[in-house]
Amino acid sequence: MSFVYGFATRRPGYHLRYVLAELLRRESVVAPEYDYVFVTPPRSVAGWILSGICAEIAERVEGKYTFVHSDERLPSATVYFFSHYAFFRDALLRQPWIQARRCLVFYTHPKELAYSEDELIYVLGRCHRVISMCQLFADRLIELGLSASRIEVATIGADPTQFQFHERGSGRVGFCSAYYPRKRPDRVMEIVKLMPDVEFRLLGRGWDKWERFPELCEQKNFQYVECDYSEYPSFYREIDVLVSPAVCEGGPVPLMEAMMSNCVPVASRTGIALDIVRPGENGFLFDVEAPTDEICELIREALYFKGDVRATVSHLTWDRFAEQVRNIAKTGSGTGEICV
Repeated sequence: MSFVYGFATRRPGYHLRYVLAELLRRESVVAPEYDYVFVTPPRSVAGWILSGICAEIAERVEGKYTFVHSDERLPSATVYFFSHYAFFRDALLRQPWIQARRCLVFYTHPKELAYSEDELIYVLGRCHRVISMCQLFADRLIELGLSASRIEVATIGADPTQFQFHERGSGRVGFCSAYYPRKRPDRVMEIVKLMPDVEFRLLGRGWDKWERFPELCEQKNFQYVECDYSEYPSFYREIDVLVSPAVCEGGPVPLMEAMMSNCVPVASRTGIALDIVRPGENGFLFDVEAPTDEICELIREALYFKGDVRATVSHLTWDRFAEQVRNIAKTGSGTGEICV
């Protein structure tokens, strides 16, 4: 009894949950059936960008691989790539033997969790490596207590053959995202209203869930677009500037695609924007809580920008990203410089 009491007082409550999972669910670990297993979002959220990122890596790995939805049982593999850190936590509780394999956990950005940040750091400490989408959130994980040696930063890519250079000159400004409150829909509305002489286009999905969406669509200088991903390159060719006003981002992926297409980015200081946008050289940055008129001034400046944006990110391809993931899986080390 004293042992149990001592154990309980020395360890946080959540720790016991993982110990019991290991004791109660011991299994004989069979030889790997796959070289890589990509753990993707559950079927209920089909189309999430994380599935696409897994597909880009899978096309470039060596060996046998498969995709498994996060709510399904995992087959035996040498390497597991968890497209979201929540999926790794769930897998640890269901199949704790996976921690004996090389588990790579992709960290996009912080979000509100049903469990504590202390537990998150405990869980991430049990994987082979955490792959952070950007330096900003790698630093945050370290501040929360995760060992820096456990983290690698790997900047996502874009396909340079799909997203090609285009000459700017249309004068159009674009936004590209699915609807989420963190994407700052009210900020989008404010920008459109404050710049009635500029044509804006929003490529996205789910924006009809926003109660003010009808009001946004009534603006004469605004157009909403929904299309298949295969048509995204056409969207970028039709705009000169891409604005990303989100409060919190891991990417966003459209920022990379737009820059690869030679669009000028005007982005909030979050996610990969801090890693790939150099103010005045290939785009513009603003603080998350910057006044909207300040953002509008940057948009006007971006419309007159003459530099070659694509040249500054042309090396950030999916080939490079997949190589980083392969190296991390093999040795725990990426390819060196993150993004420049």
